[in-house]
This record gives sequence, structure tokens and C-alpha cells, in this order.
Amino acid sequence: MTRILVIETEPRARHALRNMLVDAGYEVELAADGRDAARRQASTPVDLVIADGIEPPPAGAPVLAVPGRAEGCRLSAGWAMLPKPFRRDDLLAAVQSTLNGASQGRGTRI
Repeated sequence: MTRILVIETEPRARHALRNMLVDAGYEVELAADGRDAARRQASTPVDLVIADGIEPPPAGAPVLAVPGRAEGCRLSAGWAMLPKPFRRDDLLAAVQSTLNGASQGRGTRI
């Protein structure tokens, strides 16, 4: 099963993301900040990190940034981005595209 780590500073958004992803069949870990995310990634590696762009994600997995405002997001090369607000279908398509890009050794822009 594909494991996804969601790093989101806003609790309601964090749980909404979790619900959408779990309903789609993904295994989801939640983190409120970068420190918590690094701890979770160290203990159980994930296949994808979804980050709000405010907190830096841990290294080692492809990243899909979901910022509230694209201009405030700290993007790194190879990250995919899906600015809020977005629909469930858009999120799931972005997740799949990012995972496919990672498996082919390249980043993805959504």
C-alpha cells in the first residue's frame, strides 16, 4: 500500500487531506510541522510527502506542495505543486502524477 505523509499546519486542512487520501485507499501519516514529519519519516519511510509549503518536508520522498498561496510556498527543484483550493479529484490526480514521476526518476509540475 502506498504510504503518504501529510505535513499541514492547519488542523482542519490536515484532517480533510487525510480523509480524502484514506478514502482513495492510501495509508496516511499526519504531521503538524517539519520536526514531527522528520520523526515520522525516520521511523517509517513514506512513498510521498504532501506539504503545505510552510514547513520544510524531510528528505527522501517526492513532494507534492499544496500551498494556500503559491507565491509564499518554498518550492525546491523537482517538487510538484497543487495550490489550494482544489477538488478531491485534482488532489488524487496530482498524487498519482507525482508518484508516477518519482517512479520514473523525475519531478512533476501539476
